[in-house]
Amino acid sequence: MPESMRLLKPFAVTAQLGYAIPTKASVNEEDEETGLLFAAPVPRAFNWGGTLQYSMPYLKSSVQDLGLPAFINRMIPIVEWNLSTETSNFSGEERTTGTINPGAIYVADKFQLAVEAIIPVNRASGDNVGVMGQLHLYLDDIFPHSIGKPLFGPTSVAEGVGY
Repeated sequence: MPESMRLLKPFAVTAQLGYAIPTKASVNEEDEETGLLFAAPVPRAFNWGGTLQYSMPYLKSSVQDLGLPAFINRMIPIVEWNLSTETSNFSGEERTTGTINPGAIYVADKFQLAVEAIIPVNRASGDNVGVMGQLHLYLDDIFPHSIGKPLFGPTSVAEGVGY
């Protein structure tokens, strides 16, 4: 990337693609009005999504230190999208559902905290905006001499080399 575009280096894009194949073509459900059972189809679906992120820690450490506050230098603004498109056995008109999730991740030395809004992409995906949060603990940094040790293999580089 040319030097004139160096501020674009902290951008990251991820993608996911998958195909969901159910174990059954249909399940029995009860009709609320009549109380009779009917076979409801279980659709096959193409699942897709991704993220767009901008790493402030990478910006500071590898591109340019802009002199921003430490709190900002530990943030990663993120937009995630998770969608599913029914490909067969679908019952309704809306075949694509999913959410777009804008938020931010705070990366500390021993933990990571993330908060994102959950915004439905259409009426079939939901009517309300939600929120989700995540807390990741880095057990190897919190407890380096007990549960933070590797389960298999050497516990240090020196052990693996045969010193």
